[in-house]
Amino acid sequence: MESNKEKFLRDGYVIIDVLTQQEINEFREIMDELISPKIKAESTEKRSSSFQHLGDDLSDFGKEARQYYFHLLTKPGTEPILHAFHHPVILQAVEELIGPNLIVNNASILAANVGTEYSLGWHRDVIQIPQDEIEDWLFSPERFHNSVQINLPLVEENSLWIVPGSHNRPNTEAENAAFGGSKHYAPVGVEMPGGVPVKLKAGQAVLYNNNLIHRGFTEKMKVPRRTLHMGYHSAAYPPTWHFYLLNSELLTPEYLERLSPTMRRMMEEYLECRRQYPDMAETWKREYNFPEEFTV
Repeated sequence: MESNKEKFLRDGYVIIDVLTQQEINEFREIMDELISPKIKAESTEKRSSSFQHLGDDLSDFGKEARQYYFHLLTKPGTEPILHAFHHPVILQAVEELIGPNLIVNNASILAANVGTEYSLGWHRDVIQIPQDEIEDWLFSPERFHNSVQINLPLVEENSLWIVPGSHNRPNTEAENAAFGGSKHYAPVGVEMPGGVPVKLKAGQAVLYNNNLIHRGFTEKMKVPRRTLHMGYHSAAYPPTWHFYLLNSELLTPEYLERLSPTMRRMMEEYLECRRQYPDMAETWKREYNFPEEFTV
């Protein structure tokens, strides 16, 4: 039988069962308490999701008819749900894919009310890299991509769309045409050759390589979106640019004291990794990724 790691290396993603029904119910209750879902938008005008990764404020949820992206870990008041990010099934699965001693580098909520339309342009997660520095060797099987991104929905959904196998190769001519000259985002609404939805049941997780060509897209939602989104890398290897998403300046001693012992330890390990690798701009240089080529 093919292992999760073999599937992940070949396709760039794998789907696993994570939460029990009881856990799904408990996380739904916690999440709804955090985001006050009774607030409804006065306007149903479709909103752009182009800059969702910047993160929204929990108190603003529902004021617009769009998807919201809430950064956790750096926001006081989100502590009741943070145990999701050290769920043993998740950690075991990620270790199988990339290695031990995991560092959490993304912890978010993706949420939207019923009736929301959601469309984010096709992309690879390379927005941090200047377009003239994005080279084809970044998307090759020879380069170890030390990062796993995860969507864990609490309701059935298919908001994530991917091009399977695209993580280990440069764009094809047809894909370049769809991107329209950009190396960051294709225009919203453009179709991508080979793009397919990832259909998930509540409590299932998709673990995927950030280098996959992917997008977020949903026609009018018939159920509210409630998804936990997370990212990790292995401390056994140097991190990628995804590691720098969290605002480490917000991880103050006072804030860390609010966290559970497990979450506080994970954040301290994150901060130690930031001290060890302070410069994000190094992470997409060839000598950083292939040091053996530069050893005298």
